[in-house]
Amino acid sequence: MFKEIALMGAAALVAAAGFGASPFGGGEPEAAEGRIYHYVRSNRDGSDAENVYVYRAASNRLEVYRASGRCTDATFVTAWVDAETGRAAVASGGRLMPEARHENFTTIAYDGAATMLRTEAALPGRMVRQQVRVEEPVFHLYDFDLATLSLQTMALADRRSDFSFGLPLIRTEPEDGRYVRHLGRADAVYVGEEDYQGTAALRFEVGGPALGDKGGPLWIDADSGHVLGAAWGVPNHAGMEDFAIRLAEIEDGGEAGWQALLTAHFEGCPTV
Repeated sequence: MFKEIALMGAAALVAAAGFGASPFGGGEPEAAEGRIYHYVRSNRDGSDAENVYVYRAASNRLEVYRASGRCTDATFVTAWVDAETGRAAVASGGRLMPEARHENFTTIAYDGAATMLRTEAALPGRMVRQQVRVEEPVFHLYDFDLATLSLQTMALADRRSDFSFGLPLIRTEPEDGRYVRHLGRADAVYVGEEDYQGTAALRFEVGGPALGDKGGPLWIDADSGHVLGAAWGVPNHAGMEDFAIRLAEIEDGGEAGWQALLTAHFEGCPTV
């Protein structure tokens, strides 16, 4: 099914039906390994939409593929994470290539003892090495489109309790030369139960020092805890006005389904 969705492109997508949602009230964590989560990230008004596919390759490894549509430039990131908090110990990123290959040119690593997030990027004509202090015990790279946040929310002992996380950001086109920065702590305050586009959801309001007065709602699945959507006033990519993400579909495709999805991106496309 994902192959047909990829052919449509982000602009034609309509968010999101529920997937096996149960009545409000927690449950056992879902068996997410081998599962592919398809999100659409955009501005809050729906403009500049891109597909974001998150593959739970293993309990401690995520792979993310992001593009506006087939035959276009596509980002590919692999992150090795703590299976309960989602905090990334190491991530490598670059671009997707034909035949499901990928080329990495950025490495991100977290030094827990020094509480330093370090990045190294091979840019045209030069290497960039920068670091920033991130002291929160749990953090999520904002430019990773909340891909790791679901690991934290799925593992919450009480999904109706408030929680916090750090929100660092890697900028690929900084205006001031700072490629890596830390926005600060984000605080998620539980608001209540509500329907989110046909799925029983728990709504939080996310603010704190990271977002200030530009925070906004976060919805997680009331049964499984994975992220359903968010709409915040702070952009996480260059050229964006603000930030919204919504779940479009879930598929238990496993490795074969993931490789087929990656392969389909450039399949039959004109060569440059």
